[in-house]
Amino acid sequence: MENMEALKTLCADTDILIDYFRGREPGKSTFIKWREKTKIFITSITAFELMLGANLSSKCEERIIEVESLLNQHEVLAFALDDALKASEKGAELRVKGTVIDIRDLLNASICISRKIPILTKNRAHYERIPDLIMLTP
Repeated sequence: MENMEALKTLCADTDILIDYFRGREPGKSTFIKWREKTKIFITSITAFELMLGANLSSKCEERIIEVESLLNQHEVLAFALDDALKASEKGAELRVKGTVIDIRDLLNASICISRKIPILTKNRAHYERIPDLIMLTP
């Protein structure tokens, strides 16, 4: 994609949102910057990861409220049949190459590919293995 600044939509990966919650750079400022200029989506996989972390936190109730607030501010993209088919295709390609990635990353990527939405992530090492995925990093 030639002009990333003209993007109308992005999907925020879990690592970016964790940085945002913790006030950690570069994720925090990157998320804030993109949130001001484009529509940010969150996948149901990322929602799961964030809520799992919140439920495991020593400040469980507080973290759950924070995550629920964020999820209520952004459209959550559910994992659907098209995404499952795309994930199985990309997962098989990666396995044949011997470059398997975490299943949650594969599911997130498939949601983004199916909807043609770039993913905003710090996890270049995993996501760059997936052809057809448009990826932005801080």
